[in-house]
Amino acid sequence: MTHSPLSHRPRIELLPLKAALSAGGPNELTLLARIHPAPAPQSSGPRSPLNLSLVIDRSGSMGGAPLEMARQATQVAIRALQPHDRVSVVTFDNAVEVLIPSQLVTDPEALCQQVAQVRSGGSTALHAGWLEGATLTAQHHQVQTLNRVLLLSDGQTNHGEQRPDVIAEHVKGLTARGVGTSTIGLGYSYDEDLLKGMADAGDGNYEHIEHAEALPGYFEAELQGLTRTTGHTVSLGIEPNPELGAVQVRVLNALPTNALGRSQLPNLISGRPLEVVLTLSLTALQEASDRGITRLRLAWTDRSGERYHLRAQLNLPVVSPQRYDALPEDARVRVARELLEAALVRQEAVRFADAGQAHRSRDVLLEHRRKLANLPQTPEVDAEIQALSALDLDFSTDVGLARKRATSQSYDRRNSKSPR
Repeated sequence: MTHSPLSHRPRIELLPLKAALSAGGPNELTLLARIHPAPAPQSSGPRSPLNLSLVIDRSGSMGGAPLEMARQATQVAIRALQPHDRVSVVTFDNAVEVLIPSQLVTDPEALCQQVAQVRSGGSTALHAGWLEGATLTAQHHQVQTLNRVLLLSDGQTNHGEQRPDVIAEHVKGLTARGVGTSTIGLGYSYDEDLLKGMADAGDGNYEHIEHAEALPGYFEAELQGLTRTTGHTVSLGIEPNPELGAVQVRVLNALPTNALGRSQLPNLISGRPLEVVLTLSLTALQEASDRGITRLRLAWTDRSGERYHLRAQLNLPVVSPQRYDALPEDARVRVARELLEAALVRQEAVRFADAGQAHRSRDVLLEHRRKLANLPQTPEVDAEIQALSALDLDFSTDVGLARKRATSQSYDRRNSKSPR
């Protein structure tokens, strides 16, 4: 673990809800951590190469519109690649076929013609299809190359390995070898919990796509993100000052954690800040002009394979309760917290729906809409209120679709992804 050059370091901005703590009683500190990735290195030559495997579900349920979406998605991706990029295409139903062995993209149209011949077949050996794509990518792994599997599926795995926890562990194992996984759920019938779990384990992205028109925008964002990645396998540790005694920490983003208990963050992508909101429950403190509260430890691996870390510390004064009550709140922090709470409300709505209580799903969405209405009305808050209203309607008409939309929206918010 080393320190990175200043020019290659991300920047951590720490914004407390109030610029002090209150003396004499317990405190709950809300803290917004904004992580600004380092700029991508400027180069007059070609960008760093990509090494991708596109894995297409061709099972029977994919017949018709879903398979056409998958073919289009794969063709869009291939046409977006450059001659120094490497691609393979794998298809699967109950059997796995390497449609296009790993090769440089010197003739994208010829590859697209091969993809156009894919037809639907039998059951869904999703794990075996993903594993073949990951193996092809791993065979051509290079440290300076971004190596990833993109899995496109519309259904439920029902052939071969089907246990989500086992599949996620296998994905995590390939991630440790430098091969990431992103997943794309097509239409209305796929297993969103499985695909989201694979993306979390794969240091990648999960996306819900309902219509083919959304595919170009998705692939533009995915490939741009890959080419502008300045750090991967990113983790964030919260290190409260031990002098403060027992401190309870809650990360509102509900991010997965690694073996050390640190939050796993999305890749550091130049131009895409990450926002993490956390709360710290503190015991009674005495007045002080300046008190160390907590440090945040950011760690990442850069494009050369080097592992780096960076710490940022939050110091705050501890003032009388009267002075504390008179301090204004930072509206940016309040809005960020409530938007992440809205992501957690979506997860709660999904749990109610799974229990056959969709009416309670609608109740919690309505309650949080009312809460958001009391915030400063920014375009982001207005968009969130509209999104929750649309989800309310979905839960009243199509619970399966509502579940997918709620899961996708919650995932995007926790990972600081802009809605499309």
